[in-house]
Amino acid sequence: MKFGIFNIPYALDYADGKKSLQDVIEWDLQVTEMADRHGVAEAYFAEHYTLGREASPAPDVMIAAASQRTSQITLGAAAHLLPYHNPIALAHRMLFLDHMTGGRYIAGAAPGAYPSDAQLFGTGKNNPEMMIEALDIIEAIWSKPGPFTIAGKYWTVDMPAYDEDLHGPHLKPFQDPAPRFAMTGMQATSPTLTLCGSRGYIPISQEVSTAALVQHWETYAQAATENGHTPQRQEWRVVRDYFVADTDAEAFDRVVNGPMGDTWRRHLLPTFQELNLIDLLVGDAVSPEDLTVEWMAENFWLVGSPATVIDKIRALQQETGGFGTLISFGYNDYSSRPEDYRRNFELLGSEVIPAVADL
Repeated sequence: MKFGIFNIPYALDYADGKKSLQDVIEWDLQVTEMADRHGVAEAYFAEHYTLGREASPAPDVMIAAASQRTSQITLGAAAHLLPYHNPIALAHRMLFLDHMTGGRYIAGAAPGAYPSDAQLFGTGKNNPEMMIEALDIIEAIWSKPGPFTIAGKYWTVDMPAYDEDLHGPHLKPFQDPAPRFAMTGMQATSPTLTLCGSRGYIPISQEVSTAALVQHWETYAQAATENGHTPQRQEWRVVRDYFVADTDAEAFDRVVNGPMGDTWRRHLLPTFQELNLIDLLVGDAVSPEDLTVEWMAENFWLVGSPATVIDKIRALQQETGGFGTLISFGYNDYSSRPEDYRRNFELLGSEVIPAVADL
């Protein structure tokens, strides 16, 4: 079993005008360095344009910067929002990242979930269709020698033949045969995870109830099998927040009374409630009106001392049937309490990761 960090980033202090965007960027890079130093296997960066509390419009830039400050951790986008890019240009930037990272790159892809981003780019209701066309173009550019043409609905490709004078087109993947795509899903029977399985990509489950996670795997595995791929649980990434401290009481306090609790209290729980998604988040374990950050820390997140977190991870593995990588969201406002976050990674690397490595 491996661990990951997902730097959205959740940055309420930036949205409140208490820190600069430069501060947000620097802390996420520092967190990625901490994760790399303490044995966390993967770090992901999101892409949003119109969300002040999730300020990250350029995961490719963050991956490039992080690649120069880390040595082992795999760096991924979760995700490149394909409808908002020319896929010809994005395919080449992805290849460049593959080489820049020395193969430590996962090419996450998504259609984009926020209507305000779609409004900004004028894509209307076409995002899912645009994503599929972009995927086809990117994979062709990575794998097919020229010349070839693709006349799509949204984009056209006219790949020239190799020219001896130009010594190109020249970019080929660093990884063999190419970087892996990953896709995230949230709905219990997620159409994105169905597409993910049908194309043999890496599945990432967003932070939802254990019952929904079980359905995620069933949805993905069925689509993979029906399309000639072999689903492997060790490739399954599951997002469920973790936080480790020396004692249960310290961990509970640093979460509930810290930036993680504040982010859920002020931003995420109201969003889930507004979208009527509380059942997807926690199932029927608690009523929406009784759901609190305190309940989440006690019953949902993997929060506590190393021994407690190890026990909770083993239980989650058993309840889901098994997965390969546990990913926690990153909370940018811990930059105001850096020692708490550093200690979390230190205990994770020294005590938790070795104890569950055999799962």
